[in-house]
Amino acid sequence: MESALHEHVKKQALYWLKKKVTDLCASEVKLYARRKKLKADAVGINIKRKETRIIEVKVSRSDFLRDEVLRAPYGYHAIADYAYLMTPAGLIEPGEIPEGYGLLEVDDYDNITVRKNPRKNPGPILRLETVMKRTAQAATNAVLFKELSRETRDTTAGAFARNASVHLVSATCPFCKKRKKYLTGNDQETVPCSARGCRELIPLKKARVHVVSSYNEAFFRQMQAFYEQDGKKED
Repeated sequence: MESALHEHVKKQALYWLKKKVTDLCASEVKLYARRKKLKADAVGINIKRKETRIIEVKVSRSDFLRDEVLRAPYGYHAIADYAYLMTPAGLIEPGEIPEGYGLLEVDDYDNITVRKNPRKNPGPILRLETVMKRTAQAATNAVLFKELSRETRDTTAGAFARNASVHLVSATCPFCKKRKKYLTGNDQETVPCSARGCRELIPLKKARVHVVSSYNEAFFRQMQAFYEQDGKKED
């Protein structure tokens, strides 16, 4: 599982690439080189200059030392025009960096320093078009995943999902095309659209439905107890 520090530094890598490259950037880019499956932490492409840059993030020395891809003939330095390691400040000395790579350091305030410049690769083993395609796919997937996560994020963290009988779902009305949230039962087949001016029935088995949260009897008992207690205070 990715640590919070690794995720944070990877985000800084994207910011740096966007400033440096300007055209196309993405993280978690799946690449295949010489029948080896790789996943680059961050990739940036300058379309005008036809250049690719790859940043591999390392936040621990053990991860750096055991990563065989860095030194392999199919590594990131062989795929991109320029390849870098990005680490927290002081983690790795420039002299330890594998041949061909540059070193970027991030301090506690997210300032990035180039400790070592990479050597330009005169003949990347992957075509620019291939890396562009993979980077574009990763960027698109990230946007869609972010949107889906925002739409379906369960604010109860699944606390009431076991044996649930009622669900909070998001669904698009096929008539007015508005996407709203609705409470539905387990076997409910339709729900009336709540958009203003549209009361058409949304067929839940056909519509694009995402479950946001689920609620079981324990939830309703707690809610009932809460309202009963609140009613006594008013009396």
